[in-house]
Amino acid sequence: MALFIPTYFSTISQYTSIVKSNIITFEAEENYQKQSYRNRCYIFGANGKQLLNIPISNTNKISGKIKMRDVVIENSNWQRQHYKSLTTAYNHSPFFEFYKDDLQFIFMDNIWSDYNYDCSIYFKINSWVWIIWF
Repeated sequence: MALFIPTYFSTISQYTSIVKSNIITFEAEENYQKQSYRNRCYIFGANGKQLLNIPISNTNKISGKIKMRDVVIENSNWQRQHYKSLTTAYNHSPFFEFYKDDLQFIFMDNIWSDYNYDCSIYFKINSWVWIIWF
């Protein structure tokens, strides 16, 4: 059994560990940590390393610890910005055309209205990666 922390587009090492595990568990009751990979990831484009960050709305308003399930995503245009950044960085990469439609579904369609909390987004993205790549 393996226990994983949900992150926004997890690292390759985490996906490798997921493949090797016979039972997979994602921790949804942990405390949210700022400046972590829970709501951010890095991509590499023509100008080097670029940060993609999901804006969180309530972490500054609440003092003390906040559970991942209670973190609310800011209602902004970050989905389109992330999709545009991914497309700009990887559009000419080999095999990107095979993933572009799925990424467009994740970022451009209105599926985000069902996902108010951070954890739900991680499960959606990790499910997509699992289905497409493994």
